Amino acid sequence: NLDKLFDDLVKKKNVNDTKSYTFQLLQNKNLLARKIGEESLETILEYLSNDKDSLIKESADLLYHLNVMWISADIVPSDIWNELHKRTGTSGIEEKRNRKK
Repeated sequence: NLDKLFDDLVKKKNVNDTKSYTFQLLQNKNLLARKIGEESLETILEYLSNDKDSLIKESADLLYHLNVMWISADIVPSDIWNELHKRTGTSGIEEKRNRKK
């Protein structure tokens, strides 16, 4: 599950292991941001191509990179879940309209 993935990745945050991809991403904000963009696009393309197996793989890649970004930004999954909970019962259209600009 996502909480276990997050916990496993947090353990790699302070382990200076240049062979660790997670450690490398956490040391290079620009690389991590590019990977998020790349994985997002790949996920969208697989969705549009109706390739379920590839969509699953790309979604896993995206979730991995997103979790690494959260760690880099000092965000924990409960921060995200709490935000989603606050939006419960609110139309997505209404929620977007009420966002601070």
